[in-house]
Amino acid sequence: MGFGHGSLHLSVAAQPTDARLTRVLAAEHYQSCPDVFYEDPDLDWSTYHEELMQRREWRFWWD
Repeated sequence: MGFGHGSLHLSVAAQPTDARLTRVLAAEHYQSCPDVFYEDPDLDWSTYHEELMQRREWRFWWD
């Protein structure tokens, strides 16, 4: 885990496994950090929950 003035990096020890609950988690990510979805052209909202189930690090930032 690490954080800066406008960022947060989380190490994920156990990724979520339930797709329905992970969709809720993806919505929470969006609510806390919508810039991620606007500034990363490779990020696809329709599959973001699947990415969360695979990633070992989650990154947030805000202005």
